[in-house]
Parts: sequence; C-alpha cells; structure tokens
Amino acid sequence: MTSFDTESRRKAIWATDARKIADGRAADVYLEKIGQTEREDISHIEAVQWGLKLQDVIGREASARLQMELKEADYELYHPEHSWMASHFDFISADGTTLVEVKNYNQSKRNQYDAEIGLMPPQDRAQVVHEATVHRVQRCILAVLFGGQELVLIDKPIPDSEKDALIQLESQIWASIQTNTPPEASTVDAARRLFPTSTTQAVVATSHLEQACQQLKAIKTQIKQFEEAEEKLQGFIQGQMKEAGSLITFDGKVLATWNSAKGSKRFDPKLLQAEMPEVYERYVIEQPGSRRFLVK
Repeated sequence: MTSFDTESRRKAIWATDARKIADGRAADVYLEKIGQTEREDISHIEAVQWGLKLQDVIGREASARLQMELKEADYELYHPEHSWMASHFDFISADGTTLVEVKNYNQSKRNQYDAEIGLMPPQDRAQVVHEATVHRVQRCILAVLFGGQELVLIDKPIPDSEKDALIQLESQIWASIQTNTPPEASTVDAARRLFPTSTTQAVVATSHLEQACQQLKAIKTQIKQFEEAEEKLQGFIQGQMKEAGSLITFDGKVLATWNSAKGSKRFDPKLLQAEMPEVYERYVIEQPGSRRFLVK
C-alpha cells in the first residue's frame, strides 16, 4: 500500500479527512493541516493490520460477486479542478467507471448498513463520495467484511448534487486552512482544541450569542435540578438496601445492585513527595492550565 508523508497529507484534503469532517471532526483536520497536531498513527492496531491483509481477499470476492474485473488502484489522484482535493483508492473496474472501497469491520457495526436501501454511516458515505468526486466517476461500491464472516456490498449511485455539496463543504474548510482561520467549533472538545489558551480580550456578544448563553444557563439549571433529584432518590434506595448487594421484586426481578468493587492498587504521589522529595521534584512536569468555561 502507498504510504503518505506528512507533507503530502497537508497539501490536500484526502478521503480519510472527509471521514473526519463527516464525523464532526473538522477541527482535527484543520489542526493537522496547519501543523498544530500530528495525524494519529493507527498502523500498530491489529484490526487495521488485518484489514490490510484481507484487502486483496475482499477485493477478489467482490469482483466475483459483482462479475466485474477489478484492478488494484494503489495510486494517488488529485481533482483536475480542485487541486486541494485528493484521494487514494483500493480497486477500480477495468473500464474505469467504478471504484470499490474495502472495509473490514467488527460485527457490532452490522446494523448500521443495509445493501437494499444503500444505508451506511455518514463517515463511509463521505469517503466514497469524496473518492468518486476526485476520480470523476458516478459509482463507488462499499465492500464491507463484518466479523470476518459476512461480506456486504453497498452499491448506491452518487449524483452530481452530492458531489457538489461535498466540494462546497470541503472548500470552506480548505479556505480556513489556507488563511489559518479556525473553522466553527461544533463541540466543546473542538473548541478546546482550537483555542487552548485565553487572552484578556473580551468579545461583544451578538443577540444570537446572548440568547445562546441564556439557553445554556437554563439547561444547566435543569441539569442541576435533575442531579439533585437523582442524588435524593439514589440515597433513599441505597439507605433501604443497607448492606445488601441487590434489590429485587417479589418475583425475583433485579431492580438495582450495589456491590463492592474489587480492590485496586494506585500510585500515591503525595507519599513519594513526603518520603523522597528530591526524586519527586525530578519527575514533576509543569502543565499548561486548561481553560474553564462559566456562564454567568
């Protein structure tokens, strides 16, 4: 399989980046492209290694079932108009009209796929649309082996409208990368990763932001009320259970359990500091303070 160095990865948005964007992780893609973070290395994961080993096997079986000659497409390609859009591929039909993307997933994911209606998770859909867009074909078949025992082929046409929508979305993210302008944070984690430190600067709230703060404050109040109610109910139940490990109905149905966890060992840094202060100080590393968000 072709390997891509860091410099190549940062020159374009690839199909694996499209997966992250569809998963709400556009911030990760942005930070990787501008060099703030390194792309996660997953080559050591056994499931990934087995996926590579089984790729040819899955490809041959897909070829037989589709009655289609497939060729290994171990190359990289850039979109002829949008040079920032690139991809590599698994297989392509001999006539060059159909791509086949191979996956090796755990059986637990099986219920997220349906070949009859073309159902697949947004991440997989984004990847096949991205690949089809770069290669300028209308068909990309997802061949998924579940649990090493069931191969599912999902063949759903990819209309130009879906390609155009993906190009528009990715072009916005690429513009953010080129101008070093962080994309909109869609989650708390994304906001923390994009803006890890604070300044003394203040931002004047728009009416929309002010409304969002009011809504968040109301939600936090509700959460606190629910947590207080939870604490009271749980305390009452535990008080009635006393030393008993389970609570059951007359017919034997278990309503709740309250069992002692197995003892564990843990490192006590305070004890080390007290008994061996010089050793302790050698291994103390200063960490940057994290930002704390409070709605007033």
